[in-house]
Amino acid sequence: MTSVGIAIVVVMVSVLLLLYSGPPAKPSQRKVYAFFHPHVSGGGGGERVLWKLIQFLQRQQQQQGGGGGKGQSEEDDGTTPSKIKIVIFSIDPPTVDESQIRMDAQRRFDVHVPDSINLISLEDCKSYLNPKPFLSLVMESWGTMQLAYQGISRYQQQFPNEPIDVYWDTTGCAFTFLVARWLIPSAWIFAYVHYPTISTDMMAWEWKKQRQTGLARKVKTTIKLIYYWFFVFLYGLVGSLADMVLVNSTWTYGHIKTLWGFFSARRIHIVYPPCLVPDVPDSIQTSSSPTSITRTRRIVSIGQFRPEKDHALQVESLARLFEKYPIHKDEKVQLIMIGSCRNEADQQRVSELRTLIEQRNLTDFVEFMINPSNKELQEFMASSLVGIHTMRQEHFGIGIVEMMALGLLTVAHDSGGPKTDIVQHKVTGYLATSPEEYAEVLHEALTLPDQEAETMRIKARSSVTRFSDRAFDDALPTVLSKLA
Repeated sequence: MTSVGIAIVVVMVSVLLLLYSGPPAKPSQRKVYAFFHPHVSGGGGGERVLWKLIQFLQRQQQQQGGGGGKGQSEEDDGTTPSKIKIVIFSIDPPTVDESQIRMDAQRRFDVHVPDSINLISLEDCKSYLNPKPFLSLVMESWGTMQLAYQGISRYQQQFPNEPIDVYWDTTGCAFTFLVARWLIPSAWIFAYVHYPTISTDMMAWEWKKQRQTGLARKVKTTIKLIYYWFFVFLYGLVGSLADMVLVNSTWTYGHIKTLWGFFSARRIHIVYPPCLVPDVPDSIQTSSSPTSITRTRRIVSIGQFRPEKDHALQVESLARLFEKYPIHKDEKVQLIMIGSCRNEADQQRVSELRTLIEQRNLTDFVEFMINPSNKELQEFMASSLVGIHTMRQEHFGIGIVEMMALGLLTVAHDSGGPKTDIVQHKVTGYLATSPEEYAEVLHEALTLPDQEAETMRIKARSSVTRFSDRAFDDALPTVLSKLA
C-alpha cells in the first residue's frame, strides 16, 4: 500500500475508534500545557497569539499564588514550584536557548513572557512539513500527525512523570488532535484556529470553475471536488475531537462551525487575536489639527513574506497607480514592504519580488525592511501615510489592525476577516480586490484632504480598541471557564 493509502486508512480507522469515546476525565490540576507550534521563532501574527496565550497562563498562575517570576519549576531548585509547565513542540534546533526565544518575542511583539518554557526540538523531523506535490491536503496533514507524534513521544520520554494536561494547537493542524487523543487520552485538546485547512470558499471556487469550463476541465474539477469533500469529511471528524476551539474572526468562525460542528456541537468561540493597539482611542498621541503630525507620503505593507500574502499584487497596484496618476510617481511616493522571513523559501520570494520590481521599473520606489524590531516597526508606521494589505480571504489581519491604530489610511482586500470584522469601506479604511481597484483607493487615500483623513483616522482608532491586548486577556477567562 502506498504512503497515501496508509495515511488515509490510519486517519479514518483511528478517528472512528476515538471519536465517540467521550471527553477525557478532567485532571485535578492544570499543570502541563503543550503547544504544537513548529515555527515558534516566526514573526507573524500567529506567533504573537502563541506568546500572549503563554503570557496569560503564566500571569494567571502567578496571581493564584503559584510561584513564578523566576522561571522555576520543581526540577529547577525544589523551592517555589510553578503550578504550570509550558512545553512547545518546534522545529528549532536543540541548541536554541529558550530564554533567547522569549527575549525575541519581547523584541518583536512587545510580549514579556516571565517564566521559562520547555522546547522540544523536532528539527530532525522538519521535512514532515515540506509541501507535497500530490494530494497535498491529505499528505501534509499526515506530515503534521507524524510531527506531533514525535513531539509528544519525546516529551513523554524526557518527562515520564509529568503527563500533559492540555494539548494546545495554535497552528490550525487539526489532524494532530488525533495523535494527542491517542497518546494522551486524559488530556484536554484546545485549539486556536487562525484559518481552516480547507474552506467552503475554496470548494465554491472549484465549483464555479467546473460550471464555466470545457468537458476535460469539468472532469478534472469534479474529481478535485470529490477529493475536497472527502477531505472535509476527515477534517470534520478530527476537528470534533477538540474540547475547546477558539477562532480569530467571524469569517473563521463561520467556516469552522460548518466544518467541525457537523459531527459534534463542540464549544467554538470568537476570541479576536491580541493586537498592538491602544485600549482606548485617545492613548495614541494625536491632535485636533491634522497638520500637527507630519507623515511621509509612503505606502507601508506589513506581513510575512509568504505566498498567500500576495505581495506581487502590491507591486502591480503601485505600477497601475503610477500609470493612471503619474503625479504620485513625480512626488516619489514609495512602497515599503515590511515583514519577516522564516526560512530560505521566504527569502527566495523576496528575491522574486525584487525581480518583479525591476521588471516594472519600480526599483527606486520600493524598499524592504526584513525582520525589524517592534519599536522600529511602530515608529515607521506612525510616520507614514497609507497602509496596504493584499491577502485574499485573510482570516483576520493583525497587521491591518495595527496600521489603523497608528493612523495609517489602510487599504485591505475586500474579503475574509478584513471585510467582516475590521474595515468599513471609506469610513475606517478602504477595501479593494484588483490592481485597478487598489490603484483607485490608493490615489484617494494619498489625496484625501487633511481634515477628512484625520476623521478617518479617529474612527479607525476607535474601532480597533476591541482588538487590544487587554480585550484578549479579558476574553480568555470567560471562555476557558466554560470548561468547568
